[in-house]
Amino acid sequence: MRGEWWLWAEQLRVLVFPRRCPFCGRVLGFLTRCPDCEPELKQLKLMIPRLPDSEHCMEHLSGAAAVCRYDGCVREAILRMKNGGQGYCARELGVWMAAEIFGCTFRQQRGIIRLEQSPVLRRFDLVVPVPASGRERGYNLPDLLARQLAWALDTPLDCGALQKTRRTEKQEGKTASQRMENVKNAYRATNPAAVEGRRVLLVDDVITTGATLSNCAKALRTAGALDVFAVTLAETQFAR
Repeated sequence: MRGEWWLWAEQLRVLVFPRRCPFCGRVLGFLTRCPDCEPELKQLKLMIPRLPDSEHCMEHLSGAAAVCRYDGCVREAILRMKNGGQGYCARELGVWMAAEIFGCTFRQQRGIIRLEQSPVLRRFDLVVPVPASGRERGYNLPDLLARQLAWALDTPLDCGALQKTRRTEKQEGKTASQRMENVKNAYRATNPAAVEGRRVLLVDDVITTGATLSNCAKALRTAGALDVFAVTLAETQFAR
């Protein structure tokens, strides 16, 4: 009975708040992807999701991956969410990440996106988002993306595993070394026992130098995490 009530509730939600493209806002209805945005997304999508160690700081990380370049409609969608708009984007963006990075497959049923298949082997024991900076006016995008990835990968989620220990300045306009210094020791694991011996999937929206992700990974590894791999929606090249 509970399953039937959940299905009815989902159907009602879709009728009131139909699926929309996270990039242009078009109502998707029974479409899996937006045909209007697909050509641009193909141009922005990275051919190989796994990022080379030479282009970002990967200290304390076993590696990192991203779906696309931080440009065009992807950049606009992320900025809109960070500035308080279009919370419906998160589910669609998280599904996109799960499909492109991990090969998850999904199907559309009556306007609802359902998981069809997760990776056969579970690579991670825990999904953890990068903590919010505290300055966002909108949605905590890493948290929302992490929720979708945890669902798609059938992996436990811990949104409170990491905490900022101090305020940091904006990273924009800083050199790579200044960025690293700005977030140095700015994170800690709130409950070391929860991450000890775990393989952690660390989630953020954008990777630039990798300073934030590597410092979050340091906090998790210090708490006893066995391995930390990072994924982001987008990657931007840092102008050195």
